[in-house]
Amino acid sequence: MSEERLFTISELASIFDISSRTIRYYEEIGMLTSNNRDSLTQQRSYTNNERRRLKMILRGKKLGFSLHEIKEMIELYESNPEGDDEKKRIIDYADRKLEEINEQISQLEILRDEILAHKEKYIQES
Repeated sequence: MSEERLFTISELASIFDISSRTIRYYEEIGMLTSNNRDSLTQQRSYTNNERRRLKMILRGKKLGFSLHEIKEMIELYESNPEGDDEKKRIIDYADRKLEEINEQISQLEILRDEILAHKEKYIQES
């Protein structure tokens, strides 16, 4: 059986194009964990599982979820990826996010219409 690949904080930062400080922050708030620091280099090391968790965190942020929501969804998924209750709670998060997005779209459409109306008014006055 092959040994699991370990990543340094610098490697993960480079892979995901984020700062090392961001990774340390996720570790501080309990979203990631590092292995003990290497006794020679004093660097944190991260497993493939932590690399996957970081990828899910960044994907969740890109989709607009809060860190609290992301943390709970990851924990739900990891505790029982096939569980119906877990899937339902994750879907509930997605439904709430879709409602927020739809409201934002609605507000942006109103803003766009107001700007177009003012623009048209100024063009007619010219």
